[in-house]
Amino acid sequence: MNPMLATAFVLGMAGSAHCVGMCGPIALAVPSPGTGWRARLVSTLILNSGRVSTYALLGTAFGMFGAGLALAGLQQVVSIVAGAVLLLSILVPGAVERWSPASRTAILIGRLRGALARNLKRTAPEALFLTGALNGLLPCGLVYASAIGAASMATAQQGALFMALFGAGTLPVLIALRMSGSMLGLSARAWLRRASPVLVSAMAVVLILRGLELGIPLVSPSPATVPAQVTACH
Repeated sequence: MNPMLATAFVLGMAGSAHCVGMCGPIALAVPSPGTGWRARLVSTLILNSGRVSTYALLGTAFGMFGAGLALAGLQQVVSIVAGAVLLLSILVPGAVERWSPASRTAILIGRLRGALARNLKRTAPEALFLTGALNGLLPCGLVYASAIGAASMATAQQGALFMALFGAGTLPVLIALRMSGSMLGLSARAWLRRASPVLVSAMAVVLILRGLELGIPLVSPSPATVPAQVTACH
């Protein structure tokens, strides 16, 4: 198994404290279509399936981008740069979130938040899925980190799987949060907050090692060699 795919799932789990702060209020604000725990569980699963589906679509796009880089012979350079950017985000907390997008992108994000707010109180299954899907598009440093990882994959399918696994890693905490109707305890949030930079740093190191092609099995494989053509004398 590609070690980067395993890192994606653990990154999602370790970033759960961040997800509680970003996605938790939305998860708690969405009403349940029924009063029983089954209705709440079903709505929670639909809501989160929309979010993870958005991550998978983003992963497909970034995976295609990474595949194009591989064909151009640039993926190793981009992998090293991506790892360096992730390490910078750890050394300078909030650096990714403070990046100022272009004005048109800012307008698009504003419209996205407006659409999410208008859809927030609807409880039909398609509305819950749409709310989750829109939630997955909101700006988030961890999603940016996951997208960088998806771009280091060799195919669009692997990129989609990478971001889907990242989303799956966030599910346990967010499902428990919505089912319990309360935020995580201080000790749990503190543990997750300490673990998150460690996992992001590990992911950054793996990206850099992949780009360096040091010949380490699975982690930093050697560059592919083209077999020499054998010519026969007649």
